[in-house]
Amino acid sequence: MLRTTILTLLMVCTTAAHSADDPASRLRGARSLRCTYTSSVETTVRSGHRSIEQTNDKGAAVYDDINVVKGTARIIANGGASDVVVWRDRQENLWMLERTPSGNEVVTTVFPMYAEGTDELVVLESRHWLAIGGQIAAGETAYGTCRILE
Repeated sequence: MLRTTILTLLMVCTTAAHSADDPASRLRGARSLRCTYTSSVETTVRSGHRSIEQTNDKGAAVYDDINVVKGTARIIANGGASDVVVWRDRQENLWMLERTPSGNEVVTTVFPMYAEGTDELVVLESRHWLAIGGQIAAGETAYGTCRILE
């Protein structure tokens, strides 16, 4: 009986330690994230000609009060704060959709995977816009990591 109890306790402790390190479990429980972007790629189309440029634009955003059941969260960034729509897909990716004041859509995906050598989660953010009276179409995808705050 004592042997069974000890084995059971060891299994529970091992499972708890493993799930605490599991990125999907950590992301599932996250209610607040601080995401830092370190690089991006911008595609611009002018008069039908496409050009691509890698940039080192840096930025950060906090996603707070994340509630997947309600499908809501708040983003706080350089441009202020606003509400975003959130959902989780079958692979446990966390998706956030924001509509900016200018009407553009920003899609942010936090993946249940760690960036190399860290315990921070990988994030990609994409946005598209039309500029200069509809003469230039542009899009940008930024890469970064998210730290779980809560």
